[in-house]
Amino acid sequence: MAGADPGERWLALSKIEDSCSNAAGTWELSSNCYPGTVYPKGRENVWAFKTLPFPCYILKTGHHFLEREIMMAKGHRGVFVVYRLSPSPSAMRRGMQGGMQGESLTLQLRPLCNYRFYHHTAREGSWTPKFYPLDGALVLQGHTPCREILLACPGSSFSLEPRWYHNMIYRTERERGLDDREDHLNPGCFTVRLEPGGQVVFWAGPLPEGTVSSFVSGLSEHYEEMRLKELNRRRSIAEKGQTKLIGRLFLAGDQFVVTGPSGASIIAGYHWFGEWGRDTFISLPGLLLCTGRFGEAQEVFLRFAEALESGLIPNRFVEGCGAAYNSADASLWMIDALRKYEKATEDFAFVKSFLPYVREVVESYMAGTDFGTGMDSRSLLRTGTRESQVTWMDACAHGTPVTPRWGYPVEINGLWVHALACISHWEKKAGSERYNRYSGVYKKAASEFLKAFTWRGNGLYDRVDESGPVEEIRPNQLIAAGCDGLNVPDSTLYDILRTSCHRLLTPRGLRTLDPGSPSYRGRYKGPPFERDSAYHQGTAWPWLLGPFFDVMGKLDRKSAAALRLNTAKTWRYLLGTLVDLDRNPCAGSVFEVASGDAPFEPGGAVAQAWSVAETIRILCSAGPEHINGKRRLT
Repeated sequence: MAGADPGERWLALSKIEDSCSNAAGTWELSSNCYPGTVYPKGRENVWAFKTLPFPCYILKTGHHFLEREIMMAKGHRGVFVVYRLSPSPSAMRRGMQGGMQGESLTLQLRPLCNYRFYHHTAREGSWTPKFYPLDGALVLQGHTPCREILLACPGSSFSLEPRWYHNMIYRTERERGLDDREDHLNPGCFTVRLEPGGQVVFWAGPLPEGTVSSFVSGLSEHYEEMRLKELNRRRSIAEKGQTKLIGRLFLAGDQFVVTGPSGASIIAGYHWFGEWGRDTFISLPGLLLCTGRFGEAQEVFLRFAEALESGLIPNRFVEGCGAAYNSADASLWMIDALRKYEKATEDFAFVKSFLPYVREVVESYMAGTDFGTGMDSRSLLRTGTRESQVTWMDACAHGTPVTPRWGYPVEINGLWVHALACISHWEKKAGSERYNRYSGVYKKAASEFLKAFTWRGNGLYDRVDESGPVEEIRPNQLIAAGCDGLNVPDSTLYDILRTSCHRLLTPRGLRTLDPGSPSYRGRYKGPPFERDSAYHQGTAWPWLLGPFFDVMGKLDRKSAAALRLNTAKTWRYLLGTLVDLDRNPCAGSVFEVASGDAPFEPGGAVAQAWSVAETIRILCSAGPEHINGKRRLT
């Protein structure tokens, strides 16, 4: 359940432990993992699962099929769980002998409730709500963020039998070396009859305005109304896509766009990410520009720009605790996204109104700001210390940076040169005298960048420190070279792509380090220390395909032909494993990372904003001639 901040989420209803029965027998409809066993055995009755239009389990109960649909409407706190009953095809073929067509089921629904922040787990006694049973409903008092929760099921009888379910095991958390056991509070049981062709509606959410009795009596009609509105909303989003696939990706991207008190924002990933500045502005073009949601894009820009401090936008908003600013590149990604906004909308009026924020970023970087970030005499950008992590490769293990990148990181400087090109362009367009100053700094920085970072035969150095260039093959050179404001010679672009194809490319994204490096870690799995040690030391990231295709788009046709790179074939083969959406860990979305070694098993967050967004951006920029073909993905 959403809290006050866009990234704030609380668990209220974990699941419903449900069963059904009639004269022919009893069927469990759910399963839980406990130490040494799985109970009840509801998984044995699962016939099928479908994701569209809403998640729906189809369960076999004797001569019937029972559907259990889970429906949430965007912008409305609460969840509907709806049960529908229909005879099985075999029963229908037999002509429903013995009157089976009229055979009803009695449902028993035991909600498992909780009261905890989404990063935590709970134990018995961590929550002691007050219970207020009503006709077909129950009010639980004492919950954040809505004080009271209503559980309602019209036509049911409720029996108050509060008890705790102990030691439910989360297998994935166990694999990740985290707290893997939790207790849940079951306040009692709703009992209701379900007739063939009918449906039962269960709802959990904040206590509504008005009387509970009127809300419960009208709940079925309210569900039908909300379902239709949500269907139409989702249909309008999907129909904007050039193909069915792009439409589904638009829907996947919509799940990351949330609304808070100040307007729209972007959640970086599920289940455990909140609002991250870098992730937001890498994701914004795919999630909001490709989909034509320009008003929401403006709200996101302002959400972060209004929190600027010393030229830095928040690395992330910490739910209920303000913001953290430990990022050297988040502000630069914001400027990059603003340039993409201008190209997509031709709305210079908004860009001009936003220029004071851009100036604050650029001037702060030129003068020097926090975390050792500042411009040197060559107009290049130095950042970080041996003890800090301020680039996107920010993992720490036992408090120590896993991937040291202090000094002059290549992508930070590529984004910096691009930011200087952008502000020069905007100041000139606005008729400002500042243009000459920024233009001069831009030209110098662009020239010095190539002198400092060109690595003949390999592309670009990953960073330069006090000892000189660091000869590590990483994908950050793609980020730098893909920036519009940085003009990299074709010969260097060729080296970058050749190196990336041979050393970093996998079917599920680009590795973060060359497998030939002694520091390479090809398996992303296990407890936190093992995962953090691999996070940016070989793990593959789908979002990096965006910069990969940006560089492909810059390379001249002759060089691309020498690399045997054909854009249409390349995107089909590379994106094919990502956009097989129903096979991904979160059906319908794209995961955060994958192991760098075969079989490239997905890991991390099951749904990640920039993974979805960059896939969208690639497909929308490819054009019909690249999307169509014998292996067209629809």
